[in-house]
Amino acid sequence: MPVDWIETFKTWSKPPSETEEDKASRAARMINDAVRSTDFLKGRNFSTYPTGSYRNNTNVRSNSDVDVAIVLSDAFFWTIPDGMTAETFGLGKSAPYGLADFRADLHRALVAKYGADVTPGNKTFDIAGNSGRLPADATPFLVHRRYTGRRTLSGTWEYLEGVETRPADGSGKRIINWHQEHYDRGVAKNTATNRRFKRVARILKRTRAHMEESGTPDARRAAAPVPSFLIECLVYNCPDSCFNREDGSYYKDVQAVIQHAWNQTKDDTVSSPLVEVSGMKKLFGSHQGWTRAHAHEFLLRAWQHVGFKA
Repeated sequence: MPVDWIETFKTWSKPPSETEEDKASRAARMINDAVRSTDFLKGRNFSTYPTGSYRNNTNVRSNSDVDVAIVLSDAFFWTIPDGMTAETFGLGKSAPYGLADFRADLHRALVAKYGADVTPGNKTFDIAGNSGRLPADATPFLVHRRYTGRRTLSGTWEYLEGVETRPADGSGKRIINWHQEHYDRGVAKNTATNRRFKRVARILKRTRAHMEESGTPDARRAAAPVPSFLIECLVYNCPDSCFNREDGSYYKDVQAVIQHAWNQTKDDTVSSPLVEVSGMKKLFGSHQGWTRAHAHEFLLRAWQHVGFKA
């Protein structure tokens, strides 16, 4: 039976049910309570908060993992402008308690609460869900400072603050995220588009899942390497004029977004200005787990999967 895409997009645009949101919030609260209720992290200064699609209200799959960041503020990683030295900023000394120590103590604290439900990974701790909470990924971070090379009015060195983690395998790969900036800019974009940014992001995420489940072999191959985070960023980079094309329908919005994003990913030159929702990182490059070609092919196959006409 042919898909009624107009009605399907209306359904796919909706956020999760209140029950699912309650489970997600409960998982984040329980992790916070767990790591604070033991002595393993006693005296350490850290914050715990949900991240990812649940916090940003762009999640689409029931029972998908809740991402939780646990950020130690007693030490920090940093980057400085090219041509400047760490000594200039008073940096370079090793912290007596760093990420490896924090990860080990966090593991002990989580096991004390969840026991065998905790599985340590290279970056995160996977916590199995149950009837009362969704599964969760708890990731240890340190604060990250990106120094600008400028001084503040008070004379101190200016920096932008995010979070950073590194894999437990010792590879040294730097994973730097900007959770608050992502959230704030996503809310602003959603407001500017009359709440259609997040609705269209959900629709395209569900379109990808539909391609994987029932698409052509080409559609399945194109959908596989494209994470939901990339889809959200592609939608974010589309101008506000791509949204609100027709009252009561998202069909023309999705068409406009796919077409614009496809044109933006034709080659490295036109895709160079594209950024993550946070605005703090380029969307494509060696630091990412996807490529411009992945995005471009996905958008083409999504267009074909729905049956849009030029």
